[in-house]
Amino acid sequence: MNQVNFRLKEDEKNLLKIIAGLQGIPISQLAKQIVLKEIEPKRIDIAFRLLKEGKCGRKRAWKLSGLSYHEFMNEWSLRNAEELIPDEIYEKSLEVALSLDLESFKKKNIE
Repeated sequence: MNQVNFRLKEDEKNLLKIIAGLQGIPISQLAKQIVLKEIEPKRIDIAFRLLKEGKCGRKRAWKLSGLSYHEFMNEWSLRNAEELIPDEIYEKSLEVALSLDLESFKKKNIE
């Protein structure tokens, strides 16, 4: 678990205290609910924007979206999304692939 702190004016804190008290929950839980409710409708768009800009990969975008993997892949299809992979990673992948000893992957004949 992580923690997020922010400052409030005294009257803002008192307002939250009253609202949280009416709901029977701590101020921290009320603040968390409000923040998560505010970002919920934006999560999917944010995740796919970051993916498009190359600021995150598919797995991180999926986690940020808040969708199940199946829902995320459906959304991926609807948006014609693409994962931007830097050239260095392509080059490194090619280098690794070309350096593999393919003999170790062949079936061996036992006679």
